[in-house]
Formats: sequence, structure tokens, C-alpha cells
Amino acid sequence: MKNILCNIVNPVSPEEIQFLPKQVISISESKISAIIPLPEFQGILDEDRSNEYALPGFIDLHTHLSQYYIRGFYEPALLPWLNKYVFPEEERSKNMAYAEKLSREFFSAMRKAGTTTCVIYTAPYFTACDIAFEIAKETGIKALIGMTMMDMNCPENLKQDSNKTLEDSILLYEKWHGKNTDLDYIFTPRFAPTCSLKLMKEVAKYAVEHNAWIQTHLSENKEEIELVKEIFGLKNYTEVYQKAGLLTQHSIFAHCIHLSNEELQILAENKCKIAHCPDSNFFLKSGEFPLQKIENAGIEYGLGSDVGAGTSLNMLHHTKMMNYRQSSYPVLPAKALYHITLGSAKLLGLESKIGSIETGKEADIVFLKPQRNYPLENNGISQLVFCGQDFSITKTLAGGRN
Repeated sequence: MKNILCNIVNPVSPEEIQFLPKQVISISESKISAIIPLPEFQGILDEDRSNEYALPGFIDLHTHLSQYYIRGFYEPALLPWLNKYVFPEEERSKNMAYAEKLSREFFSAMRKAGTTTCVIYTAPYFTACDIAFEIAKETGIKALIGMTMMDMNCPENLKQDSNKTLEDSILLYEKWHGKNTDLDYIFTPRFAPTCSLKLMKEVAKYAVEHNAWIQTHLSENKEEIELVKEIFGLKNYTEVYQKAGLLTQHSIFAHCIHLSNEELQILAENKCKIAHCPDSNFFLKSGEFPLQKIENAGIEYGLGSDVGAGTSLNMLHHTKMMNYRQSSYPVLPAKALYHITLGSAKLLGLESKIGSIETGKEADIVFLKPQRNYPLENNGISQLVFCGQDFSITKTLAGGRN
């Protein structure tokens, strides 16, 4: 049992954040066993963090482990950036020693940034993906991890045989699914331009039969959209995934910037999810996420760092960018924090386990200390979102583990 005195910031809804000052969080094994106001606490304190905020561990819905080293490598559009930086970098993960070093540094950086749950793309190699699982398991981070799949329109050294990449993905799914409550496999066709319709249909068939998760990219860049129409001869990008059978309630589509009303309706009807990546969208000049239209359509979404086009693993940076990347639609602090905590937990079906600091939930907690004299009060929550760089992450617990 460990008892920690702190000030709890708890997401309740997109409109409400609960602030609970001077609370003692008791942790037993991996779970929160009690939360008691300090005046009522009768035990012995193990840690006094009364000058710090405690938030639920952050959730990153979209990130590329294989691109961690190329953050900030710039090319002002998606397709040239992929060809110049991403594909050569991903090829390096064919080397097991490189893949292991990269994974260790990535997950260490995740924890230092306060992230305890993430949805990950690895390089298109079985071994690189398997290594990522092993190291995630060591660190205690919760994750959906998938090996990127590509069988066309990519460098020859990265191109996979359609049958082999499906076989490898199924092997990884069978190895990790249901074996660890914190980890699962997510089928990961990169995006339509690099995946044949045959491959996408086979992925969808297996994933639907096994109620498995799927992730890919959708409507990020206007040149990409035109390329998709040219390759598949369909009227819009979403229709390609619809034809392949990839639109499911367990499908996460990253970006979704340039969607028509018809496409939004299709995604909503199929209960698809969206990973919104504002920093990455800004970095590659992809466009502005239609946040109000997404909300009006009733589509569940959460925030993703999208490292390496995203420049930081710190999800507080992305809460700020969520507001900054809206020309006129304001994003209030409660909504921003909700979509890196409880909102994303609900999207993943994990709200009974993570996403808020409550008795019985996993002890996934990040502690933040202001670097200057910010008031530790309800009004200070806005400063967490917009001045996150002025708060030091002093400790991250993942399942109660340091």
C-alpha cells in the first residue's frame, strides 16, 4: 500500500473537470484502493505531493514508434515527407538491435511525457513489432500495437507480399491478443495508397471475424486524396475503406481532415473512431480538422501525437494545439483534457479501467508540478492546457509502477 497526498484533476465530461484539492490516493498493487480528503485520512503518508496536480495517465491514440528519431525532419507535404524521411527511417528497423534501441527510448520517453496508454504503428517488420510488445510489457505501458502493412506503391525494400504480411499480422495477433490485459494487437494497413484492395479486404475479414481493432489513415492531404481516387477509381477516399470492409466500430482513422458530409455520415453510421492529430496537421500543412462537423456527426474522437510528423510525445502540447488549430471554433480546457484521458478511454472501451482517477481503476497517474507560482486551484487547469511547458512531470505511474 502506498499513500500519496496531491491535488486531483479529474475529467468528467467534455464540459466538466472535477478539481479535488488535498486528497490522499491509496494504491494497492496496480489499482487505486481509496481516495480520501486529507482531513479524514488516518494513515501514514508515503509521498507529500501537495504542491502538485495529479491527472489520469495520458492516452495517445495515434503515434508511430518507428518515426520517433525523425521528429522535426521537415518537408511541407505528406507524400514527399514519407518518401524523403519516413520510408528510409522505417527500413532501419529491419535491424533487430536498432529496433530494440528505438523501442526502449520511445517507451521511456512516453512515460516521461506522462502517457500510459497509446495506439502504435511500428515499422513493417514482424520482429520490430514483436520487440515493441516485449518492451511495452516491461515498462507497464498499456498499448494497442500494430505492424504497418504495405504491399504496393512504396519502396521495394519495404514492400511486403500480401499473403505474408497478413500471415505475420495474424501471428502477432494470436501471440499477443488475450495474453496480457494491458496489451493487444491492432491490424495496421498503412493507408489506401500503399495497400491493395485484396489486402485490405483480407484484413477486414479477419478483424471482423475476431472483433479485432484496425487502424489506418484517412483524408490527411489533398494530393493523397487525389492519388487514392486515381488508384481505386471511386468517388471518395472513405468509399475505398467501405468497399474493403474496414469501417467497423473498432476502426480508428487518423486525421480525417477533408471529408465530405457523405463521408462523415458513413463513418458515423459504422461507429468508426477518429484520431485527431493537430500538431502533425499543422507541421505538414495538411489542413484544419473539421472539429465542429465531427462533433455534430456524433463521431467519437480523441487526440494523437502522430510522432514523427507530430513534434512531441507530450499530450498537453497537443491539447493546446487542438485549440490553436481551430480558426474560430473554441476548444475549452475541459474538452481538451477529456480527449487525452477519459474520452479516449471510452473510445477504446476502457473507461472502467483507465481515463480518470477513481477507486477501483488502474493506478495510471501523472503528477505535474508548476515551475513557477501557478495557483493549485480549479482555475489553474486552464494553464495546464495552454502553458503545459511550465509544468514539470515529476512522476508517472503505470499500473502503480514507477
